[in-house]
Amino acid sequence: MSPRPTRQIQASLLKKGFSEDDTHHHYFYLMVDGKRSTIRTHYSQGEKECADWHQGQMARQLWLSRKEFDDLINCPLKRETYLNLLRERGALRS
Repeated sequence: MSPRPTRQIQASLLKKGFSEDDTHHHYFYLMVDGKRSTIRTHYSQGEKECADWHQGQMARQLWLSRKEFDDLINCPLKRETYLNLLRERGALRS
């Protein structure tokens, strides 16, 4: 794998229903039924590219394999499919 522009990650997460909090990092929280869930990830303010190892960390934080994370960012993994995966894995209540 290779580094990925943080703007691409940001845009994809926002499309999938995450909200963003900008503090000293960019924090992304998954919104479900209008409420902030416990599913979250982040990257540093100054990062222009997200290294491969950091993408792996983000995948873990989002309860995804690395391939699933790539699919989430590249858009084959749709929001509803992602929510179903989270429910199956016990990360979200039905």
